[in-house]
Amino acid sequence: MRKGILCVTLLLLLYSCAKRSTPEGGEKDEIPPKVLSSKPENSSINFDEKKIRITFDEYIKLEKLNSQLVVSPPIDKSNYSIFPQGGASKHIDIEINEPLSDSTTFVFNFGESIKDNNEGNLLPFYKYVFSTGSYVDSLELKGNIYDSYERKQEGYITAMLYPKNESFNDSTIYKEKPLYISSTLDSTFFNFSNLKKGEYVLLALKDYNNNLLFDPLSDKVAFIDSMIIIPTESEFDLKLFKEIPEYKVFKPYQEFSNRVSFGYRGNIDSLKINLLNENIESIITKEEDTDTLNYWFRSFNYDTLRFEVKNKLDFDEFKLAKREYENDTLIISKYSDKFELGDQFSLKTTIPIVDLDNSKITIINKDSTLIPFTTEFNNHKIDFDFEILPSDRYSIEIMPNAIIDFFENTNDTLNYNFTTKKRSDYGNLYLNLSGINFDKLIVELLNLKGEIIRSNFLTSNSDPCTFENILPGDYTIRVINDLNKNNLWDTGDFLKKIKPEPTYHYNDTIKVRANWVIRERL
Repeated sequence: MRKGILCVTLLLLLYSCAKRSTPEGGEKDEIPPKVLSSKPENSSINFDEKKIRITFDEYIKLEKLNSQLVVSPPIDKSNYSIFPQGGASKHIDIEINEPLSDSTTFVFNFGESIKDNNEGNLLPFYKYVFSTGSYVDSLELKGNIYDSYERKQEGYITAMLYPKNESFNDSTIYKEKPLYISSTLDSTFFNFSNLKKGEYVLLALKDYNNNLLFDPLSDKVAFIDSMIIIPTESEFDLKLFKEIPEYKVFKPYQEFSNRVSFGYRGNIDSLKINLLNENIESIITKEEDTDTLNYWFRSFNYDTLRFEVKNKLDFDEFKLAKREYENDTLIISKYSDKFELGDQFSLKTTIPIVDLDNSKITIINKDSTLIPFTTEFNNHKIDFDFEILPSDRYSIEIMPNAIIDFFENTNDTLNYNFTTKKRSDYGNLYLNLSGINFDKLIVELLNLKGEIIRSNFLTSNSDPCTFENILPGDYTIRVINDLNKNNLWDTGDFLKKIKPEPTYHYNDTIKVRANWVIRERL
């Protein structure tokens, strides 16, 4: 019996020893890597080395180095190399391939690129600094960069300092890189360090081309009116804006027999397009979602179309050889597939409309009562104005020949139906704007995608501001100071030193619920 017990005990001990288990560990490592040494030492002076080695207490890796690393003053990327990239190491090596400027303090700011290889613990904003002169500059300049129009702020904005001297003028930022740069990385905050005492021009770019030059066709820009004197205790806020690009009209193209399309960029308020062949009836329309003008013309015999395009002092001529194209087809459809209480019923057409006969249109409600209405049309859009009540159903019948387009095409019988919801399905929002010190206000209700849902135009901040029949959901508010009273937000112009019209964004999200009344004070 005792032998049996001993055998069982030995078997249990052997099983216990052979069984695999996960050893209990300690707390998760959350300590960032530490710099043990650097050669030459950080903040060295009279620097003339070709290689820098920074040594850490553990294996590190560099992530998103291209976007995180900021070198100031800028050094051409072909003139230095950094390792490791794509692997792990206990060292960061910086190899400098070309001579550097004399008596200059250089900063390599690694942003949030340095992490330990195992846990990914971050060593944030590590800077390696050296001077090719006899001392290291140590002054700073701080501030924030915001978008002048959008609520959502973009990251990785480049702040730039140019020395204010005889060689600097307004065209410098198009041709020459700045003396100092900083980056907001994934925030709005920038901080220049290791600056030299002096007078500077402060600018900011959303530098899409990543070349430290202002490219107006792609980049956003911000500027400070006054000169910056370093040292300073002041912090500076800059507002980014995208300029209206310089006017240009592109070579026209033709896809249909009686329509020629002109792509363009910039301001076209004074643009005129003339067909030089002969004086025939024509109409010009703008495409809704693209910077394209369509020139529609009546049929006539020609070998080559010759156009003259004028816009203020600009003048262009274009020729298009005759080819065989299909004719445009008149297609009529609802302007929007969704319809909510407070919306206007509208139709859109593929060819501009020149005439509309209301006598061939009827609108009835769910009780088959005729509804009085009026219409307005402008090229490709027809608006119907009539009283639309909640909890109702409407039927619109358009008889043949009611709609006539530019080429005298007409419609067949058209029928449209829509229903409206109860008022209790919507919410109402009342805003108190007494805290907004703008002269003339454009108040915009936005969804969380930044899309404009409704707009109110007010003459003062004491005017009532109401948004009725709002679908339940989350919204924000943008208020524009409409300085020139044109009911639009106007952007800035760097060369003319015009800043964009001021905007205010309500920081909180407004939750609209069905059958609720919400009152907010801004």
